[in-house]
Amino acid sequence: MDKKDWRNEKRPFTFTSLPDDGFLQFTIKVYPNHDGVTDMLQTLEQGEYLIIEDPWGAISYEGEGTFIAGGAGITPFIAIFKNLAKKHNLKGHKLLFANKREKDIILESEFNKWLGKDFKNILSDEKNPRHEYGHIDEDFIKNNSSSMNKKFYVCGPPPMMDSIMDSLNQLGVANQNIIREDF
Repeated sequence: MDKKDWRNEKRPFTFTSLPDDGFLQFTIKVYPNHDGVTDMLQTLEQGEYLIIEDPWGAISYEGEGTFIAGGAGITPFIAIFKNLAKKHNLKGHKLLFANKREKDIILESEFNKWLGKDFKNILSDEKNPRHEYGHIDEDFIKNNSSSMNKKFYVCGPPPMMDSIMDSLNQLGVANQNIIREDF
């Protein structure tokens, strides 16, 4: 943010708009108790400025597959799914999304609309009859992916990413089929 004491506070946020939308959109999970950048963003007013530097990241669409996200790690996948929906090319894609509680699920109604039964949620801190309970592990991946020979896109907190990578390796997924975001 172009404000005193905030100019050097950099965070990796993902564009979630498409190039032809005519506007720039970010989807940012705000943590009000953290007293940091995400909390400060919600105080910005029209006419204030953001400082945007060189983009970076590894997630880009490389073909049909299973997307695995944890929490705010869903954001790199939003524009991909928007684009696939726009092109009527959602068939064969799955999204496995881990969160702590149901209220943490970002864009749940949109993903339900786009993917229907191919959108699976798992909650770690709340038992809820609408969603599975636990963590994304080897069994969850095996039971909710159509093929271990398709692409796997992975983004989430580092411990989750490490666990998912171990699970994918145990399932025999080839390294060239794993696209992951590294912050």
